[in-house]
Amino acid sequence: MKKCFFIYFLPLFFAITLLVIIVFKTNINSFLFQPRSANYSIDSTYHYIENFQGNQYYEEQFLLSNSNSENIFLLGSSELGVNTEATPYNFITKNFKTKLRAVGHAGNQCFSIYSQLLANENRLNNAPIVIILSPGWFISETANGTTASLFLEFNSSRFLNSIINNDSIANFKQYEIERISSFYDKIINPDLSLKILYFEKKLSESFLHKIVYFPFIKTCKTLNNVKLKLQSNNLKIKNKRHDRLPIISDSFIINWDSLFTYSKQKQIESCTNNNWFIYNEYFNNYIKGRTSTVSIVKDEINQELKDFKMLVKLLKTKKTKASFIILPINPCYYRNSNELTPLIKSLESEISLNNFSCLSFWNSDSTTFDNGILTDIMHLSSYGWYKVDKFIIETYNLAK
Repeated sequence: MKKCFFIYFLPLFFAITLLVIIVFKTNINSFLFQPRSANYSIDSTYHYIENFQGNQYYEEQFLLSNSNSENIFLLGSSELGVNTEATPYNFITKNFKTKLRAVGHAGNQCFSIYSQLLANENRLNNAPIVIILSPGWFISETANGTTASLFLEFNSSRFLNSIINNDSIANFKQYEIERISSFYDKIINPDLSLKILYFEKKLSESFLHKIVYFPFIKTCKTLNNVKLKLQSNNLKIKNKRHDRLPIISDSFIINWDSLFTYSKQKQIESCTNNNWFIYNEYFNNYIKGRTSTVSIVKDEINQELKDFKMLVKLLKTKKTKASFIILPINPCYYRNSNELTPLIKSLESEISLNNFSCLSFWNSDSTTFDNGILTDIMHLSSYGWYKVDKFIIETYNLAK
């Protein structure tokens, strides 16, 4: 009995005592949870950011309208880093009252986007959101879904706490819990919000798990509430429902045929050392005449496909004005790109069934492929971006 006291009860007593001290002693918990200073560079007129990286200003501006005009948000991955005059965050923002802001870089896949939107679900109603889907997300290892490290670049404690404290999104929150639990062991030093979501998953596994994990989740929630109170300005997202501004159509005439012809010709002129329409430098440095294949992942084990379907469900449920763009891959380089066609068709079908607009560039036939639409093996050229501009302008009625 004496041994049991020292091994079990004494450590438990000290743990509870320490928790009480932390919770109720203001000077102690203020020291433990000191508000972080906002040493972020901020561009209030930004058109494109690679990620949020915990930047409070950009997180707070996400999915908001401007003071006197609407914002369209374009979400995607590596293709957004192709910064040309044709890229939508330049072309549309320069020429229309309605502005376009883009967020994303390589690895910002469906679950990362899903979580960003879920954290801001009070802003989703009628929000104009364009999501670029890359076929590369659904093949090989990337079909396992968003990685832990990339997820954290876009989903901070502020976003996760918004999900934890929102009881109106139970089904979507449960999916968030399941997915975070799947890569929780890859996260180094997870914060309290991540621990809470992980312990929620463990609690649901069995009655024994509830007994074992209840003290842990209770402790984390208590500490997290203390942290939220002390850092309320930094960690909380304003939960007020956001009213969208109307999109005003500009009297702006665009000669699309001229833009398409000129930009396509410029792209083709940059591809003189190959007949795959890949620009010279990329072909010399990376392709060198070699071809490759895509690694097909079965639908039933394709996590990215499951994440995509949940993302569409969230957008549909929250009555978002969403639209999608499906990128192509270069069929001259990828010899078996036709094997990916059934998956692309399933993406197109899911989008159509939920009444969202979609611009699909997909074509696995090298003989009919729109040469010049890509700069390399999967990133759009200016010609391709002008096609996207036209789609966005027409979908959201930006021009009369």
